[in-house]
Amino acid sequence: MEDEFKPIECNNGDVLDFGDDIYKVAKFKQAMNTSSNYSLECTLNQELSRQQVKIKQSQNANLNWFQKGIDCEILTLGSQSWKKGKVKMKISVEFYIEEEDLQISNSNNSEITEPESPLDDLRRMINE
Repeated sequence: MEDEFKPIECNNGDVLDFGDDIYKVAKFKQAMNTSSNYSLECTLNQELSRQQVKIKQSQNANLNWFQKGIDCEILTLGSQSWKKGKVKMKISVEFYIEEEDLQISNSNNSEITEPESPLDDLRRMINE
C-alpha cells in the first residue's frame, strides 16, 4: 500500500482539502505545532512509562518534549565523557500523492527526459 504513494514538497501557500474543510499548509502546520500541548505530552509520557522508559523530572518541571525539551546527557560512541543537552521532539507534516496521479501527469508530458548525471562524463572517459 505504501508503494502507491510518493512524498512531495509542500509550500506554506498550498491548500489541503479534508472533505468539508480546506486549509492552507501554513495554518495546518501551525495548528499541529500548537497541538503539541500538555495533553499530548501527558499521553506520550504515559506510553513511555508503559514501555518501561522512565524520565525523571524535578518537582516543579513539567516534561516539555515539544517546546523546551527535556534535560538529559548523552554519551556518544568514541567520546570520553557525557555531554549535557536536551531531547526535543518535532512533529513533521508530510504530504504524499498517489502514484496513479504521478503516472497520469508523466504521460501528459512525453517530453520529460532524465537529467544527465554528472557521472556520465566520467563513465564515458572510463569506457574510452
